[in-house]
Amino acid sequence: MAEGDVDRLERILLLHLLEHRGQQVRFEASQWTTEFGIFRRFAGEDQSTLKASLRSLEMSRMIYLRTQYVVGFSEPKHVYSLTPSGHRKALEFRQEGAGGDGSASEIPPRPAGKNPEGPARGGGRRAKPPA
Repeated sequence: MAEGDVDRLERILLLHLLEHRGQQVRFEASQWTTEFGIFRRFAGEDQSTLKASLRSLEMSRMIYLRTQYVVGFSEPKHVYSLTPSGHRKALEFRQEGAGGDGSASEIPPRPAGKNPEGPARGGGRRAKPPA
């Protein structure tokens, strides 16, 4: 595992959690902040390097792990969140990557056709067409 790869992953993980921070203020968190959701979001990355980056961010107190209800799941899951220092660092990264315009150009695009809000957001079942 290359040092630059870990730094890059830590950077995009902080930016990813910054993007989803507003969805955790209530009693339920977004599926994209769970370990499973993060692994799914960054499926093209090496899973062991990704896990090491999450652990490194947790140990450096940039993120913390808690158990919380997640949209679309009936039982609580482990959820990652930014700490205040992690939030500041993610904002710095976003400003650097955006050239000051506020867009997070460092975060790779989401997989096509995926609902970013999880399975519970589309209303669940589709209505039957009228007969």
